Amino acid sequence: METLETSLKRDRLMLVAGGIMIMLCQLSITANCFSLFIIPICESLGFARGMFSWTQSCLSLGGTVASLASGYIFSRYGIVPCMRVAGILSTALYFAQSFAGSIPAFYVINFGIGFFNCFCTSMPLSLLIGERFTEKRNTVVGIVMMGSGFGTSLFNMVASSLILSMGWRGAMRVLGCIMGLVALISYFVLVRELKSGNNKQPQQQAAEPEAPVVMEPFFRGKRILIALMCMFIAIGAGTFMNTVQPHLRDIGYSQTFAANVYSISMLFMAVGKILHGTIIDKWGVRVSNSVMLITALMGLWGSMNFKSPVYAGLIFIGMMFISSLAVVGAPALAEALGGLAQKKYFIGKLSASISFGYFIAPLIYGAVYDKVGSYMPMYYVAGAILLTCLAGVQLLLPKRKDYVK
Repeated sequence: METLETSLKRDRLMLVAGGIMIMLCQLSITANCFSLFIIPICESLGFARGMFSWTQSCLSLGGTVASLASGYIFSRYGIVPCMRVAGILSTALYFAQSFAGSIPAFYVINFGIGFFNCFCTSMPLSLLIGERFTEKRNTVVGIVMMGSGFGTSLFNMVASSLILSMGWRGAMRVLGCIMGLVALISYFVLVRELKSGNNKQPQQQAAEPEAPVVMEPFFRGKRILIALMCMFIAIGAGTFMNTVQPHLRDIGYSQTFAANVYSISMLFMAVGKILHGTIIDKWGVRVSNSVMLITALMGLWGSMNFKSPVYAGLIFIGMMFISSLAVVGAPALAEALGGLAQKKYFIGKLSASISFGYFIAPLIYGAVYDKVGSYMPMYYVAGAILLTCLAGVQLLLPKRKDYVK
């Protein structure tokens, strides 16, 4: 007869496997590989690239809106049922995008993809991991989230080949089918609702049922400043991460070299997510966020002063942790701010702040580039933002595992 401990161990392994598959395909295909389609779509349909680039902002905006309501929705309908419905709808919308023919259609579809991705990727996975794991949960979150880095590196190559051989519409349909297959396996087989009591350790089973959690208001006291800080970090991070390839092209390097730098960065991002979680488990959110910002500043400086391929090493270091701000940093910070009891409600507010920062970042650096023909002025602004936020981390975030009230 299967013991409770054996059942819990199996559930944990299935969750990790399913989570990696979801991040590997769902998030990588819908969000991280979208930039590959911009030029083919614009050339095929005659769109202005500046107008079409707002599509990526719509993706972030959808996530922002969904994040604000996520805590209430997860509590009312359950995490796994929400993941299943949202995973199917996100996949269907991505496949439907292959039939789009106008810019408003792309805006609406990507807003919907961003909205539903919020309910079926990193946020619910981090909450499920928090329920099942009592030790080193942030390291486990990092292991699961590394799937998006490896997936981006893999599907960048796959999508490029498919676009060349089948066109952008055919490529989207093939990738949509891959997502659908992964969704069926992950959401309905691997990621399952816990059996009664399986989210507790065996010795805790005899304990009395816990009282219902009353949602505590998030936006008050220091937490307002922390949410603003997360938004500004996302603006600086988005500026750095999203402009590396075009910046290298602007200063004279080839498209192949720029693409290779970005692809290698994806691998560093994957490893960085695990290291980020490990640092949180050992030293807390203040140290982890300090490391994240310091390495991001190193990468930004390397990008600004790129004089030879050796400087690519600084970009790799800069990319390691800053990409895990939303998927590893936000869940840990939500727990540090309100404990496990309030994590489900707080993570949505923090994720919304980060998503909004990613939403407005392209609008700012895009406008700067259009005006001066270079990203350099915005790099100085991003550097100042990250330095200011580094000071904010020391003043606002809790030491080790203390909570902020």
